[in-house]
Amino acid sequence: MHTAYALPPASRTKFRDIPVDLLRGIAIALMVGANTVPYLLLPPVPFPVRVLASLAAPLFILLSGMMVALSRTRKQYDLRYFLIRGGFVLLIAAGLEAVVWGIFPFIDMDVLFLIGISLPLAYLFLALDRRVRWGIILVLFCAAPVLQLAFGYPALPVQIPVAGAAGGIAGLSFTVTAGHWLVGGWFPVFPWLGFAFLGAELGSIRWAGAGIRSFATGRFAAVGLGMLATGIVLWSLFPGPQLVRYGYVELFYPAVPGFCLVACGAILCMFVIADMLPPASLPDPLRAMGECSLAIYILHSVIIAWCIQPLNLLLPLPQFLLCVIAFIGGMCVFAYLLRRLRLAVAGQSLVVRFLMGG
Repeated sequence: MHTAYALPPASRTKFRDIPVDLLRGIAIALMVGANTVPYLLLPPVPFPVRVLASLAAPLFILLSGMMVALSRTRKQYDLRYFLIRGGFVLLIAAGLEAVVWGIFPFIDMDVLFLIGISLPLAYLFLALDRRVRWGIILVLFCAAPVLQLAFGYPALPVQIPVAGAAGGIAGLSFTVTAGHWLVGGWFPVFPWLGFAFLGAELGSIRWAGAGIRSFATGRFAAVGLGMLATGIVLWSLFPGPQLVRYGYVELFYPAVPGFCLVACGAILCMFVIADMLPPASLPDPLRAMGECSLAIYILHSVIIAWCIQPLNLLLPLPQFLLCVIAFIGGMCVFAYLLRRLRLAVAGQSLVVRFLMGG
């Protein structure tokens, strides 16, 4: 089995790694379903649904780290580019919280805040010696439970409505906000930055040469399966509280080491499978969604907050699944529309291309 394949000449200017686009599409599809659960699914939520919902964020964050490695090695972008790009993500995250959800931003550490700060940090991370990089990843994953024990992990992150923000902010200490960003928020630095750094590390392996290094090898499969099996055992022994926060049913509140190991192993196995399949056989709708994952994330948040949440409607599982399938189908249509528009904006501003996945 080949461990690398060359890029076709036409793809050298507009580079797309098709298996990576597929996995990004899977991540965003899972995230659409997971974020719809609190507002549309009648409790109790079946455990398999909680497991699938829990894979979205680790995959999404890890792939964002991989994109740093791609832009750093193939396009030779410098730190300034990643600072600007990370700043855009932070502004989008703040806008979603303030405008769409009506929450004062920069407190509860949602996923886009984590990705925003991870972009320049991942660039700096890749400049370090490889052994140091792996040490940092291990520290981020392993130190999380120690920090949670030392500083606590709130059952619910602090959320202050914009309407009454003046009084809420006045009573909020810096310690609470810092604690949310470091260890107690939705996606705190410990351990979630570890997924971004692991993605950057995998990207440095995948795109080290002129082609794409396939992960469909016995070695990568063995590592992925070994991590998955070890993680399942560790997670079974030490599952953590698996809190439900504001109706969100993912199993990583908090993300214990066993979960992190399971997620990393599962993602690596997904890469192995995606690289084994012929590119022509990979589902194009998911690939299209993966090409514009940020735009879909923004749109699906608006639809959930402004259209689904006000309905106050909770459905049994079969009807919920039908609605989620229709929701994801709508996102696929939107992705195909952006794919057609992307060529027209190829020379436009960085902001426009960034939002459309160009």
